[in-house]
Amino acid sequence: MILPSSRHKKRYIYFEVISDEKVFKDEVKKGIYDTALRFLGEDGFSKAGIQIVNDNIIRVDSQYKDTMIAVLSLVRRIGEKQIVINTLKTSGSIKKLAKNEVLKKDGKRFSQ
Repeated sequence: MILPSSRHKKRYIYFEVISDEKVFKDEVKKGIYDTALRFLGEDGFSKAGIQIVNDNIIRVDSQYKDTMIAVLSLVRRIGEKQIVINTLKTSGSIKKLAKNEVLKKDGKRFSQ
């Protein structure tokens, strides 16, 4: 068992996807994973522990938070669709993100 003091903390990154065309959740997920894998390599990708938790929330190891924000800014195209991913907020818990006014907007950016 790993002691809590030895464990790496997780950070949650809330982002939005902006596109002129309709972009589906699975396409965004694949685009983020592919870009992260290219940027970080297999070793860095596994150490970062990247997981898309909700439609617009990514969980990542705290040491890779800034790197993941850079990866999100590198995603520019999904297939033939031009997109921009903006990071809106980062936090240590999803609960704190939910309290933020940014999440309370009704503007979902991609379809189910």
